[in-house]
Amino acid sequence: MKLFQFISDDSKTHIGIELEGKSYNFTKLTTGSITSLQSMIEEGLFDVDYINNIIESVKDSLSDYEIESSVNFDVPISNPQKILCYGVNYVAHAEEGNNPIPDEPILFAKTNNTLLPHNGVITFPKSIGRVDHEIELGVVIGKDGKNIPEEKAMEYVAGYTIINDISARKMQIDDLGKGHPWLRSKSYDTFCPVGPYLIPASEISDPQNIDLTLKINGEVKQQSNTVRMIFKIPKLINFASEIMTLKAGDIICTGTPSGISEIVDGDVVTCELSEIGLLSNSVKSV
Repeated sequence: MKLFQFISDDSKTHIGIELEGKSYNFTKLTTGSITSLQSMIEEGLFDVDYINNIIESVKDSLSDYEIESSVNFDVPISNPQKILCYGVNYVAHAEEGNNPIPDEPILFAKTNNTLLPHNGVITFPKSIGRVDHEIELGVVIGKDGKNIPEEKAMEYVAGYTIINDISARKMQIDDLGKGHPWLRSKSYDTFCPVGPYLIPASEISDPQNIDLTLKINGEVKQQSNTVRMIFKIPKLINFASEIMTLKAGDIICTGTPSGISEIVDGDVVTCELSEIGLLSNSVKSV
C-alpha cells in the first residue's frame, strides 16, 4: 500500500493510492471528503485499517476509480510545520567529510520552499558553486508530541518517504568556516525533493533495515542501509521533541550515508529506498 498526492486534470490536489501496481483516486473513494495526506494525518485517519475499510466498501467498483493516465505527482506533505534534518548520522559519511563521530545528534532545518515533487526540476544558480545530493529516509510525524521518550517514539510515526537533501556544498563549507549556520546552503528553492510515496508505518517491516541507493544518470553514487545510522529513529524523535513540540505532518530527515557528490546541469538523480519506492529529479543550473 502506497499513498501519494497528485495534481488532477482540473489542477486540484487529490490523494492517490497504489495497490498491486495500479493507482486509484483515493479522494474520490472518500467522495471528496479527504483531499490531503496531511489532513488525514492531523485528523488521525492515516491508518491502514481505516484505509482498507474504505477500499473494501467499494471493492466491486474499484476499477471505476483507477487513474489511467500518467500521474502528475505532488509532494506527499505540502505544508509541514517543520522540516527537521540530522547531519553526520552515518559513520562513513563522517569519515568522508573528515568530521568526528558526533556524540549527540546534529540537528538543523530546511524551509518549506525547498519541497519538490517527484519528476520536478532541481534548480540553482551556477554562481553558488558545488551542489551535492544526499539520499535520506524521511520520517513523517503522526501526532503532536513533546518530550517523547525513545521507547514510545515509534508510536508517533505516521509513515516513511524518500528525501534528497540537496546541499550547496561550497557555500556550506564557506559558512561553517565563518562560524555561520547552514541555513542558506540548505534552503534554496527545490532543495528538498520528497516522495513520491508516503508509506504507512505499519507497512514497513523494519525502518532500520532499509536499503538506500542513489544514482546519477544511472551510475550508483550512494548505497547503504539505515541499519548503519549512528543515532536510530527513536533517538532522533526524542532529541527533537525535547527542544520543540513535534506536530503531525512534520518531516524528519534522518541523515545521509557516504558517497555524496556534485550534481550538475542536465543530470538525472534517482533515489531508491527498499519498500518505499523511487524518487527521480532532473537538474538545471541557471
